[in-house]
Amino acid sequence: MIIFGIKNCDKVRAALRQAKVEGKTVQLHDFRVDGINQVLVDAMLNDIDITQLLNKRSTTWKQLDDGAKDNINAGLLVMHPTLIKRPVIFENDQYRIGL
Repeated sequence: MIIFGIKNCDKVRAALRQAKVEGKTVQLHDFRVDGINQVLVDAMLNDIDITQLLNKRSTTWKQLDDGAKDNINAGLLVMHPTLIKRPVIFENDQYRIGL
C-alpha cells in the first residue's frame, strides 16, 4: 500500500497509523519530498474523478485566480499538489481517497 499526501497532514498521519494497526505494509509518498508528475496524476485520475480528487477547501485553492479555477485539469494538480485531497491510497492496483 502506498499513501500519497503530505507527512504533516493529520489525515495522512491517521491513515498511516490505521494501515499499521491493520498490519499492512505501507509506504508514504510525500508530494513535497518525493514530488508528483503528470503520469502519477493521470494514473490517479483513471480511478478517481477530478471533481473528487480536487480539494476546494485548501488554502491553495482559495489563492488561485478565477481563470485557474475555471480550467481544472491534471496539469493544475501537478503544479499545485496540495490541491489533491489527502490521503490518496494506492492498493490492489487501484487509487482511492482515504482508507
